Amino acid sequence: MRAKPTTPSREGDGSSPLGRGATAARTPRRRPLAASLAAATAALLALALLGPVAMVAVGERSAAACLASIEAPRGPALPDCRPEIRWFALPSRLPWTHEAASARAEELGVRAAVAEYIDAAVGRPARAALDSATEALGTAESIVAAGSGRITFDALGPACGAPRLGREAARLGDRRALLEQPDRWLDWHVRVHALRAALGEGDLPRALAIANGYATMDPRDEDLRTTVGAILCLGNSAEAKRGVELLTLNQDDRASKRHAGMARNWGEIRAVLVACAARAGLEPPPAPEDRDAGVADAVEARLAQRARLAAASADRGAAEAKQRALRAIRDLLGSAAALTPEARSDLLAVVLAEDDAIDAVEAAALALPEADGEEPATGEEGAAVIGAAGAAPAGPAPALRAGSPLAIDWLPDRGLARPAVAGSLRARAAARAAELAVAPQLSPPERDGLRAVAGALALDAARELALEGDAPAAIDALDRLGALAPELAPDPARALARSSAWLLAGDRDRALDLIERVDLAAAPPSLRAAVLLQRAGLLASRGRRLDAARAAVLADEESAARSGPGRGAPGARPGPDLLDVRARWTRLALARPPEAAPLRQGSPPAALPADLSAAWPWVGFASLDAPWARADQPALSRALAAWSAARDAPPTTRRALRYAALRRRGDAPPALVPYAALAAQLLGEGEGDAEVWLDAFLALDAPRFSLRHYAFARAEAARWRGDDSSAAAWQRRHDALRAVAADPTRAEIARYLGL
Repeated sequence: MRAKPTTPSREGDGSSPLGRGATAARTPRRRPLAASLAAATAALLALALLGPVAMVAVGERSAAACLASIEAPRGPALPDCRPEIRWFALPSRLPWTHEAASARAEELGVRAAVAEYIDAAVGRPARAALDSATEALGTAESIVAAGSGRITFDALGPACGAPRLGREAARLGDRRALLEQPDRWLDWHVRVHALRAALGEGDLPRALAIANGYATMDPRDEDLRTTVGAILCLGNSAEAKRGVELLTLNQDDRASKRHAGMARNWGEIRAVLVACAARAGLEPPPAPEDRDAGVADAVEARLAQRARLAAASADRGAAEAKQRALRAIRDLLGSAAALTPEARSDLLAVVLAEDDAIDAVEAAALALPEADGEEPATGEEGAAVIGAAGAAPAGPAPALRAGSPLAIDWLPDRGLARPAVAGSLRARAAARAAELAVAPQLSPPERDGLRAVAGALALDAARELALEGDAPAAIDALDRLGALAPELAPDPARALARSSAWLLAGDRDRALDLIERVDLAAAPPSLRAAVLLQRAGLLASRGRRLDAARAAVLADEESAARSGPGRGAPGARPGPDLLDVRARWTRLALARPPEAAPLRQGSPPAALPADLSAAWPWVGFASLDAPWARADQPALSRALAAWSAARDAPPTTRRALRYAALRRRGDAPPALVPYAALAAQLLGEGEGDAEVWLDAFLALDAPRFSLRHYAFARAEAARWRGDDSSAAAWQRRHDALRAVAADPTRAEIARYLGL
């Protein structure tokens, strides 16, 4: 019997009303779940894709804020920004954020290494920390070179270059880093800084060793090749011969080649080359015949050099060569060519000392040339003390700039703008001028003018002899003929000059004793200000700070009271009143409340702006002939007020101000001693090494001054703050540089190198 097929129930297939209701009931529950799963999946995908991007953005903001806090007011501890690299760790492993995250991680490491290096010189200056940071910066440089090789970083802060240890060391004046591995530097300008660092240390053997190393690399850059060649010329005969080869290339290139429409003159190089050839025992190479580019400038320096070398030579024909050189100098002095008063004084000294055939009439004609009916200007420096002497002698005035007896004005300048003339030769020239002045064939005006020339030459001789370290000879020149100089007529002026001679020769006690015994009752304000200014500096160097502050305040008050020459006089040189500028900076550096007010009455209040990066206004000292460097500009008063407020600010603010000052350098006033002393006051007791900080702060300004001027200023600034060890170190450097510069056979070379 067959079973009947059974019909399956339709309740479960959805065809029955009951099944359709159940399915309809289940479908709404499944759709939200699927949507949720889809949304969750999309969110996870978005998070996986966009999360690393967001991490990079957050890390960039966080790292930038941390790096910005380094130069903001903060405590002594350097903010550690390296942990912010955690934001870039994961994104750097993913293909879509790898490039951005890796670049920012690399930049963070670079900026942190540079920040540690700068902090060791500025934030919390310390020699040991600077040496340690040097290694870290070198490592960062290697990492970038082996990694991205980028030359600019700008994602985490203001654009900066790739780390370069040599460049940063030069920027912060880190002489030790520059000198420890001189062969490591590839950039020519860093090599020049390394050579200057060796000279600045007063270490000529090391400078010669570095120059010999660079010479074997056949330097192609013009400035490096010239610096290497000039330093080699300071060495032995073999080194001088190599120097001649290098300098000859530059001389010929400057005479024949233009670069982008620009040409460089070659007269100074020619002077160094001739001196170098003489030291090597060679005939100097001929002057360039192809002169389509630069010209042979420094004519005065080269004429004086020709006369000196001929006078020192024992070769046949040397006498005739000397006479030719002297005739050329006389022709130049008697021509209508524009000569600075300083150059005329130097050339006149050479003629009077070396030409026995010159008579009184010719000497008077050369010393008192007829101009276009105008009396030659004396300039502000001399005008600062000429007012003390009354009127100049009647008749034609000598076309020589009136010298200043202030020691700061005796410090040497850079370059060969003036001929190199020894102090002994200048003293002989002064004596010869005084001898010729009594000749009966001279008219009274000529006689008086020639006597004034003798006095001016005597003051020049004293200056040069003091710079050579021979104070007794300088004093002798002043005592014998100084009274003939109008600017030295009053006793206080002669005492100031004698004090300057002993000060530059290194005997500060005798210099102070001389100037403390001066009676200023009858002296005019300009001379009183000059004497008091030097007295203040000497008192500070001997540790008598309260007396120094009083003298500085009196000097500033006398300077403010001046109304004679130098205060807008027709003959005054355009630009700031240098005596007034120096008096104001010295007062600020030495005077502290409550004993004395650091700012002149009527000055702006001592206050800092809200934005500390704008605390240091630009005054214009970097170019005294610029239109903005005028006597009545308000920027100087604002700068002095800012400095006064800065040194009295809390330590956290002073640290931020040091960073701000680092970015506003290059405008040091022509008063480097008080400026350096004041900058050291931005460091409180126990806040760091003042010498390391000053190396960094003055690194950009140092090339504006001669190395001897810079070393003298650093030594004096150290004495002002009572740092005897640093003062002794800088004095040793100064004395070593003076020994090189005082050698007549090296005179032009030393001046060209800025010694």
